[in-house]
Amino acid sequence: MNIVFYTSGRTGTGRLIRGLCVATALKRKGIDCTFTIISGSPFSHLAGTVGVRHVEIPLEDGTRLSRENFHRSALFSTLCSLEPHIILVDLNWFALHHMIRELPGKKIFLSRQVADRFFTLAAKDETLAFNPAQYDRIFAIEPFASAVPMERLNPFILRNHDEIFTREEAMEKLGLNAGDRHCLISHNGEPGEFRQLQKDFSYLKDAGYVPAYSTSYDDGIFPIVDYFNAFDLIVCGGGYHAFWEAVYFEKEFIPIPMPRLHENQHQRIELCKDYHFTENGADELADIIMAL
Repeated sequence: MNIVFYTSGRTGTGRLIRGLCVATALKRKGIDCTFTIISGSPFSHLAGTVGVRHVEIPLEDGTRLSRENFHRSALFSTLCSLEPHIILVDLNWFALHHMIRELPGKKIFLSRQVADRFFTLAAKDETLAFNPAQYDRIFAIEPFASAVPMERLNPFILRNHDEIFTREEAMEKLGLNAGDRHCLISHNGEPGEFRQLQKDFSYLKDAGYVPAYSTSYDDGIFPIVDYFNAFDLIVCGGGYHAFWEAVYFEKEFIPIPMPRLHENQHQRIELCKDYHFTENGADELADIIMAL
């Protein structure tokens, strides 16, 4: 079975990591398949660190992906060449809008929290609207209200509870002193945001914490979740993976909302801070894939 995960991921690592979560869950479940991520992520090399195949494609504009021209696009030719049985579409519905009926395989749409306006796009010569009928299944992968009817899955996490290092192992691998209180300041969002977090939380040194820092813009630790048990406090952005990893592993953490076009990180933090879940949503999706 060939499974393709398509996303964009021009900045940050979140969309790429969602694909890695699914690949890891399929492997965890012992599902025999070929899994490929397609994206234009500048962090595509991270896929190889966890043994996942990634195919990089260029950013293509609405003209290239239009009804008249999509057959000549890199996205269309790449998807067809992979001959997928299942295509997982992470958010980027508009790129596939005109070509999706000609693509092989079943289609599954995955959406983190987005505003309803995300599902309508004013293009140069037309207005595109998300069409649920183009997909076999549509899933919200965190709690949020949407005008588009969606089934619900738990948030996607790269690791399960028994798969990360113990406190002693994590501290040894990071060279940390077991007698200290350690905090992690970690962020992979827009360029420049990580440096601002460093500056804003420099006071933690005076509060008795020994800080560790990680960002993928500067060869950070990946996957950082493997080392969570080493830290007594985590400071991170309010983006999808940073927030839900901290919730899932029940870490003391300070999430800082960052401005985004279609995502309300303030809302995620306020409405979901007390949300509890035990089953990894990526594992739930793996079971669904096997039943298709």
